[in-house]
Order: sequence, then structure tokens, then C-alpha cells
Amino acid sequence: MGDLLARFELDEAVERLYRLAEEAERAGRLREAAVHFRVAADQRLGDAAVRLARVLFALGEEAEARRWCRAAVADGFPEADELVLENSSARQRFLEHAARVMVGAPTFDWLPSGMPAHRIAPAVITSRTRALRALDRRYGGIACHASVLEHLATVEPMVVVGDAATWTAVAEVCELAGWTAFDSGMPGAALPHFARALTLARQAEDEALIASVLARAGRMFLHHNAPEDALKAFQLGLVAAHNSWADRRALDDPARAITSLATTVDTYGDDRARARAIALTALARNHLALGDEAGATEFAVKAVEAARDLRSARAEDHLRWLDQEARAAGASVLAEHMSARPARCN
Repeated sequence: MGDLLARFELDEAVERLYRLAEEAERAGRLREAAVHFRVAADQRLGDAAVRLARVLFALGEEAEARRWCRAAVADGFPEADELVLENSSARQRFLEHAARVMVGAPTFDWLPSGMPAHRIAPAVITSRTRALRALDRRYGGIACHASVLEHLATVEPMVVVGDAATWTAVAEVCELAGWTAFDSGMPGAALPHFARALTLARQAEDEALIASVLARAGRMFLHHNAPEDALKAFQLGLVAAHNSWADRRALDDPARAITSLATTVDTYGDDRARARAIALTALARNHLALGDEAGATEFAVKAVEAARDLRSARAEDHLRWLDQEARAAGASVLAEHMSARPARCN
């Protein structure tokens, strides 16, 4: 009788640990989850071995994760084999996703599970992100990763109802979630955050943010002894950084900017009207900077046409800068064309 009671109490304690492990995993406390799942897996409780392996893969502890996968398969959980395959190709899938982002292919393959309870302004999102980033820099990712995840859970639903500014703001939170996960020793957990950051940054057509995310992913790959994957991430990030440089307002090297823009503008189809309008405007501004008023006017006409059906503050800013620069340069034909822009764009 005593043995049966002791066994019952042990089983009850193990089940409590399993539930605590689930709670810790949902909260992003993966090391805590691993400790509890490990006890449950040692007692061969349900799918604890599979759950433990998933957490260990996320922590980057592949050797132990694979051992528990073998144990799970032996206990009748064949899905553990799929977990091994999924983990082995995780970086490759991320890099394929990044490559699709770079060529502008459709990548928005996820949506938050619910609608936002209330509107959150992009500036409010960014302010909180900035504060959390300061904590990360001062105290490290472990100190603030849980807070970053809470912030992300709050703002992610805004993706459904937001605009480019919102997508950028939420993408920055995803980027920080990935970075702090990496710094907390959870590279497997970092990749989904980085992937979503890339998706949102592409939706917002924020080349600089895409470059930043890829640079961080590359540094993570290097840290975990994957130099070839790191090189691929850095190369893709370099392309994004170059695109961002070509689109920026400061016209330090117009000839080089024109060369870069000329190779990318024709890759923007009707589904990327804003990117095309901004690139055409940048071409006009750089031609004007070189004193080529005719070339600037030609691209300005195309830019205004591309922006005709847009509702984008970013695109309007670029056109406004072109208008100001045309007047300052005394480019009368271009300035006259730009003065008619509101009627053409509305």
C-alpha cells in the first residue's frame, strides 16, 4: 500500500513539473522548461521527451536533443524524427526566406492569432522598444528577453490593421526578440523572430531594417559555428544595405546611386508600387544632382505616375524633397512638373 501511495505521489509531482514546463516554455523561459521537461522525460511521462527535445533544439543543445528524439521514437513518438529533420534545415529555411524577401517575392505567410484590443501608435511601440534595447545593451539579453516577448505579444496584433510605419515598428520588436533570444542562449528560438522581422520589414519596404536583421542573424550563425550560413546572411544583408544607401536622402555619390537604382527599379512590379515610386524619385533626384535636368524630369514623370494611386507618407516625402531640390537648382521645367503633382497624385 505504501509503495502504491509513493508511486501516486511521484506521478502527481511529475505531472506538476510537466505543467510548469509548459508554462515556462510559453513564457520563453526555455532553460527552466528544459529542467522540468527533463524530469518528466526521465519518468517517461507522455510526450515529455519530444517536448524536451524541441526546447533543447531551441537552446542550441543539438546533441542532447537528438538523444531525446531517439528515446521518444523508441517510446512510440515517431514525430520526433520529423523534429530532427526540421531542426537540421532551420537555417537553410531562414536563408531561403531571406532570399525571397530580397527579390520581393510574397512572404507574408503568417498573421497574429487575434485582432488588437486597442490601437497602439507606432511611436509608442518604438519608444518601448528603444527602452528595452537600452536594457539589452546594458544588462544583456537574459535580463530583458521575457519583457521583450511581453512587448511583442502586445503589439504584434497591430500588424493586421497597421500601415508601413506600424510594420516597421513591430519588425523592430521582432528583431529585438530574436537578438535577445540569441543572447539568452536560444538560437533556435531566435530564427522565427528574425524571419518575421524580415517579412514585416519587406512589407514596409525598409531596406535598412532588412540589412540590420540579416547582420544580426549572420553574427548568430558565426557564434554557433556556421560560417557558410553566416556568409550568406551577410551577403544578403549587404545587398539590402546597398539598396538602402541608394535610396537615402543624402546624395553623396549620385553617379553610383544611379547605377545601383537602375539595376533595381525594374524589378519592382505593380505589387510593389511604393518601392517603384521611391526608386524612380531617387533616380530623378540623383540625375538632378548631376545637373541632368532632362533626365531628372523623365524619371520624375514616371515617379509621379507610379505614386498616383498610393497613400504613402514616405513616397510623398521623397517627391516633396525632389520638388524642393528642383526649385533650389532653378530647374524650371522639373519644378513646373512637380507643382502639378498634387492633382496628378490624388
